Amino acid sequence: MTINNGKVNKAINVWRELNLSQEEVIAYQSRLKYILDEEAKLDYAKHMAEQKGMQKGMQKGIEEGKKEWKKEGKNEAKEEIANNLLVNNMDIDFISKITGLSMERIEEIKERLIQNNDDQQR
Repeated sequence: MTINNGKVNKAINVWRELNLSQEEVIAYQSRLKYILDEEAKLDYAKHMAEQKGMQKGMQKGIEEGKKEWKKEGKNEAKEEIANNLLVNNMDIDFISKITGLSMERIEEIKERLIQNNDDQQR
């Protein structure tokens, strides 16, 4: 016959609890309540820390998104200016200086303009 130590230990603990005096039971229950209260406090603190971390992460994401949107908006505006200057036959080097766009990007915009004109003429 094998004896399961876990069950034996549990039985011994129950037996000990049954043999406690009223003062010992009250002390035991008080200690147990204290331990459970401390665990609850730790769980609450952990939960609040997680919430705060998530809020900070979301706020940082929003701020980064706004920066990215501004950057994209500025690039779109520069490309629109380049587009308008190309339509008016301005020099690519001049457009690059005015907009800050690379000459390669301006060439791409010019090719897109030519392609759009070709598509419209068909």
